[in-house]
Amino acid sequence: MSQNTISPSGASATAGGHTHLPASWQDWITTNVLRGCERADMQRIMVENGFDPVFARHAIEIIGGIGERVQDLSEDERTAAIQQGTRRQRYQASPIRLISQLPRFTVADREVELAAVMSNPNIAVIRGLLSDEECDEVIRLSRGKMKTSQVVDRESGGSYESSVRKSEGSHFERGENELVRRIEARLSALVDLPVNRGEPLQILHYGPGGEYKAHQDFFEPKDPGSAVLTRVGGQRIGTVVMYLNDVPEGGETAFPDIGFSAKPIKGSAVYFEYQNADGQLDYRCLHAGMPVIRGDKWIMTKWLRERPYEQ
Repeated sequence: MSQNTISPSGASATAGGHTHLPASWQDWITTNVLRGCERADMQRIMVENGFDPVFARHAIEIIGGIGERVQDLSEDERTAAIQQGTRRQRYQASPIRLISQLPRFTVADREVELAAVMSNPNIAVIRGLLSDEECDEVIRLSRGKMKTSQVVDRESGGSYESSVRKSEGSHFERGENELVRRIEARLSALVDLPVNRGEPLQILHYGPGGEYKAHQDFFEPKDPGSAVLTRVGGQRIGTVVMYLNDVPEGGETAFPDIGFSAKPIKGSAVYFEYQNADGQLDYRCLHAGMPVIRGDKWIMTKWLRERPYEQ
């Protein structure tokens, strides 16, 4: 250590449990980080005092990163930030649901290319999932019924317009026409889930400057509105984003927590999963629709559910 660590007088982990950080320990972390103490030694001391090792590391990283501004946050706000970081660290993904991880494979009626795949978090990029003609037809059928997009009200489970989402959207009812039935069957085969485990296909259009700021697709369990949103079909477990046109510049689907992004290429898709077999949620699947710099962007989204989704 570059400095001797000052321990909090009379403090112990028993005040709030092994994954709750009392104010005295929060102040201890801030003081010792500012004094230049080694973080590994700080973690060791916290573990010796009964803290969970992963929780201790995240506590030091998060509060240490905040530095002097930590005094502006309440004890509950600091603890919540640390607990969220711990959840992200501990999540272990189940095997990805894709029917194949070969470079090329057939999905129902169409051969596709697996351009990229990663595990934990589970993300895949699939080329050629839709034909150019299918993309064009989806756009044509959607143009006349687009409305300003909304976001979920986390308190009520309703929805409202927000500046975090600059787009217009529409949807197709399940099995609405032959094209929709064909695409739904293909997606069902891709992830080996029945068609009724998916929400209706959502169509979104982003004009120049259009974007969707970083968000999760699942419903945050602690939000009051989530009980309403999961009443039918349960939690969302995965997403398929299909690109309906080429975007000259911008419009990527970016995952900021893992430094990965997918470029919008006509007919391709990015698929990601955020619930494992134990029902845990993967907060690393935070993602954003980056601003469209040139041109516009059309996408089609399929959200997957734990149980049959019938409305």
